[in-house]
Amino acid sequence: MSGKTWPHNYFPKDVISNIFSVESDHTMKKLAKEQKQDLLITLLPAAITFGFNCLVYLASKYLISPERYIFPDMEIDRLIPLVPQFVVIYYLSFLQWLNYFVQASFGPTEKRNRYFSADILAKAICFVIFLAWPVAMRWPTLPEDRNVWLKILSFTYGVDVPARAFPSIHCFYSWTCFRYSLETEPESRRWIVWLQGIFSFALFAATTLVKQHYFIDVIGGIAVAELALQITNRTALPCLFGKSMAKITSRLFASSK
Repeated sequence: MSGKTWPHNYFPKDVISNIFSVESDHTMKKLAKEQKQDLLITLLPAAITFGFNCLVYLASKYLISPERYIFPDMEIDRLIPLVPQFVVIYYLSFLQWLNYFVQASFGPTEKRNRYFSADILAKAICFVIFLAWPVAMRWPTLPEDRNVWLKILSFTYGVDVPARAFPSIHCFYSWTCFRYSLETEPESRRWIVWLQGIFSFALFAATTLVKQHYFIDVIGGIAVAELALQITNRTALPCLFGKSMAKITSRLFASSK
């Protein structure tokens, strides 16, 4: 078969480099897209889990009438003073939760499925309790002359409602963070478990010292967390959660393949 033979140096060097540059550009964009997709797939279970928490918390707010509020004041609650400085720990707990969700998302899939399915189960239990036994707080009257701690606490009271106190969601999550680190951290990083435990117990105290929760709410939050973990440890709920996440992600990203 005859044909024209092109000189080996027919294409200028800049043309050849441009071809490879375009190819490289295309490859890099494809890799970047795949990495973003992988990241979204990794974080989606955490987003859905926390989204369900927000749904339960917000929905119960509008379904509970103030006339039904219950105030289970006990002697121990009346003995606990108001210490507004502990509001710092109350807000720092959100960073503890964020760290837990990120660690669980990038950690072992089996652990992630177990803890996230336990989270959803626990929130379903909380939703029933919120509606059936709507415990509410009696917030103290804050003085007019307020320092920075009292101002932060006043803001907290202003954006929240006194209901949905039992069980405590703050205590639920801090206990879950501690339990997750207890199960996943290696011996060389046991100091992290100690830090998680110390902070969690400081948070338990903080919720009562800033008058956001009764003592019984703390116990309730820990109990619901443990109950949900024990149930998921003995049932197929983690497997069901994993399969559900796989279906959701496959449908979401099917069009991009």
